[in-house]
Amino acid sequence: MAQAILFRFEARGAWSAAESGPSLIASDTFYGAVCAAMDRFGWLDEWLAAGGAVRLSSLFPWQQGTLFAPPPASVWPPVSGLQRLRPKLVRFLPLAAIGDLLSEGGLAESRWVLDPGSGCLLAADRAGAGGPFRPLRVEKAAGQKSGVQFAEGAGVWGLAVCEDEQWRGRMEAALRWLADSGVGGNRALGWGGSAGVRIETGEDAAGLLRRRVAGDGSKGWWLLSLFAPADGEEVSWEQGAYRLAVRSGWVEGTTARKRAQRMVTEGSVVFGPAAPSGRLQDVAPEGWAHPVYRNGYAVAVAL
Repeated sequence: MAQAILFRFEARGAWSAAESGPSLIASDTFYGAVCAAMDRFGWLDEWLAAGGAVRLSSLFPWQQGTLFAPPPASVWPPVSGLQRLRPKLVRFLPLAAIGDLLSEGGLAESRWVLDPGSGCLLAADRAGAGGPFRPLRVEKAAGQKSGVQFAEGAGVWGLAVCEDEQWRGRMEAALRWLADSGVGGNRALGWGGSAGVRIETGEDAAGLLRRRVAGDGSKGWWLLSLFAPADGEEVSWEQGAYRLAVRSGWVEGTTARKRAQRMVTEGSVVFGPAAPSGRLQDVAPEGWAHPVYRNGYAVAVAL
């Protein structure tokens, strides 16, 4: 039976994270961090051979117990209303607001305010209190460093869906190691630090998210990770509400560029006869001595 983990890193200070887009740290980037953790424990070969034994979401903000996520693209921006909230500037919604958005009553504009710095919707009684993070730019000798600065009582959260108890235990160990060692770039500057990681477990991702609107997939699958469809995977592309992004980057510790790949982004809604699966792809530069994997396995919640 699958074992799901909801984890929250209690961030300290600055992190190297995206200033725009549907996540702070994309699932393929976080996969690289988990690979380093698995290598630290001597599990890397098994981890790579196991493929989708653990499916990783991207990382999103949380603050004082509230989890934020990209709104499902099939219902955002709303067809009408919500002009005061400036929907085009909204990046993340609280899970409670997403539940309202998917319900028959819809999202009540009076209950929420926009935090412009983070693009997060906040409960109306928190107007002016500030969101979970602010964009950050630091001038260094080597050039400008950009990321986000987290508020006290805030950080990043994500999901890991494990195929069995053994991988759940190993994933928990990896998360605790990452909390100690740091996540993301610029760790030499003290970025990516955590006061710890909080871990909750359950049978599935939807249960851990405590969604108020139960889904069976008939309204699509809401992606909380990047997604690279597997060969032969059935996806009804004409029905979906999705966006694509080109992912590239460099092989760690080198100036060699990985091969680019188009992937479906977080917040997208795709349709198919079953939950989206996805795949790992070898994106090593031509002639490279060993595979370099980009994680395209999907973490999705039924709508």
